[in-house]
Amino acid sequence: MKQRILTGVAAGALFILFILIGSVPFALFIGLIAAIAYFELVVMKGISAMSIPAISGGIYVFIFVVEAALPGIANYVPYMQLTAILIIITLLYMVFSKNTFNFDEAAHLFFSAFYIGLAFNLFVNLRYLPGVGLEFVFFIIILMWSTDSGAYFVGRKFGKRKLAPNISPNKTVEGMIGGIVIALIAAFIFEAVVPHPLFHSSWGLLVVVTLIISIFGQLGDLAESAIKRFYGVKDSGRILPGHGGLLDRFDSLIFILPILFVLNVIG
Repeated sequence: MKQRILTGVAAGALFILFILIGSVPFALFIGLIAAIAYFELVVMKGISAMSIPAISGGIYVFIFVVEAALPGIANYVPYMQLTAILIIITLLYMVFSKNTFNFDEAAHLFFSAFYIGLAFNLFVNLRYLPGVGLEFVFFIIILMWSTDSGAYFVGRKFGKRKLAPNISPNKTVEGMIGGIVIALIAAFIFEAVVPHPLFHSSWGLLVVVTLIISIFGQLGDLAESAIKRFYGVKDSGRILPGHGGLLDRFDSLIFILPILFVLNVIG
């Protein structure tokens, strides 16, 4: 537990520092996180991280994320062309790998690269929103952490009904509800003290967005648990002692951001 707390404090402080710095350092830092999370998914599948398709996917993810802060990159490697290059490399490798690399693995690599790249691209873009970007980033992060803490402590104290026993046996319905309640409290406090309210005192909109973040954040956690259970692993990686991998820490964020994007909450 001590190691878990120390790792969480150190990693959280570093993460917040780069958010506050913003600009290119933030984009490069998030690009690195995204690439590592991608490689964790690659290894989980049993694909060598040193294979040509895996490395190509990692480069794709990094450029996709960093491009959000350096739009000039698109003048040299436009996103659609970059995607086409990844597909071509992956399929050509399948042809010349003598059946050591199949279409199932190719599809896994491509989906992993796009899903993770898209989410972290949206995260960097959100930080660059004029006027409210920094506040919105902290709003989402605080709600995620509040939801996780509320679900954990309420679940341990009052949890009886299993939420998804076949995927994550320790999660409970009571814990999920507790996470939502704590997130709502955190959201109202945040909106009351932030210098520039995100929702212009529209409490109804604040509640709706908070519910989306809290509920779908927990579903994102379950989605990653389902992936890990399918591949028979406990953690996505070992980069964070006591916490597992980066995918374990950012599974909720990766799930939330595309949903907020589809609903035009962020763009």
